[in-house]
Amino acid sequence: MINQNNFSNSLHEQIRKNRLKTVYLFTSFPILILALTYISILITTAYSGDSNPLNTASYMMSTVGFWVLIGVIVWSIISYFLGSKMILGFAGAKPIKKQDHKELYNTIENISIAAGMAKAPEIYIINDQSLNAFATGTNPNNSKVAISIGLLEKLSKAELEAVMAHEIGHVINRDIRVMLISIAIVGAIEMIGEILLRSSLIRSSSNKNNNGFITIIGFLFITIGTIVASLARLAISREREYLADATSAYLTSNPNALASALQKIAGDARIEILDKRSSMASLCIADPSSKGDKMNKNALNNNSKKENKTSIWQKIWSTHPPIQDRINKLNNY
Repeated sequence: MINQNNFSNSLHEQIRKNRLKTVYLFTSFPILILALTYISILITTAYSGDSNPLNTASYMMSTVGFWVLIGVIVWSIISYFLGSKMILGFAGAKPIKKQDHKELYNTIENISIAAGMAKAPEIYIINDQSLNAFATGTNPNNSKVAISIGLLEKLSKAELEAVMAHEIGHVINRDIRVMLISIAIVGAIEMIGEILLRSSLIRSSSNKNNNGFITIIGFLFITIGTIVASLARLAISREREYLADATSAYLTSNPNALASALQKIAGDARIEILDKRSSMASLCIADPSSKGDKMNKNALNNNSKKENKTSIWQKIWSTHPPIQDRINKLNNY
């Protein structure tokens, strides 16, 4: 069983860390964007044949950098206050009322009371037969949980309660705020890169010259920027799953129910609408992408040395700990 004092200490420590991570993300985001902007200007000036690209790039940053910083601040504010709505929209999640699914509402309300929340999360349904769920928002008072139709239909009452307790665990641990900001960071960098690449294609189709540097800059944002931002996001997201699992076990007093639910989820976690939304994978209880879904299934039958070596590399880029590791921890409770 979970020791109450140890669990309480772990929970408070996780909340403290998440607050520090929020500050870290808000600080690193503009620094990363400004650094990529400076490198882009430097490449542009060097590409154009400037005799002293370093001086020119530094001079241009004194004006361009200001407007880039303003854009970053505006994007951060928009993402913080409207990000959860955009995330739910990307997932195709629709809000439901209590009369639509009274049992689900009662389950979430009961878990919220057990977790000491003043207000239960709003409930959204994803029209997909696969098994997955996620929570989003900036704090427990405006939190939202989204659950696929597949989970509602294929899990037992105890398993569904355990999954919802896992998502509420993310809410009370303040994971939802950290992940919302990290998704905004990765999304902004990817968006800038795609805009630059599309601009390059348009210039090329119009027979305009000197569009090669735009392509270089676009690839720079998509590769370097996304890799750095994604690694930071992945490092933040993986460990939080273990504590959310422990929170579920603590709130329900039934770790076996979540272990059983994860076993089923591993068999079909893919949410097709999220295949092209890789930045959202870390929100879900299991990786919802086609690649992640395959890894979830393989993780339950991973015995060969070759597969274990591969899994080490996969762990670096995985948004979640291996399903089997999570099940083993729950069984130990």
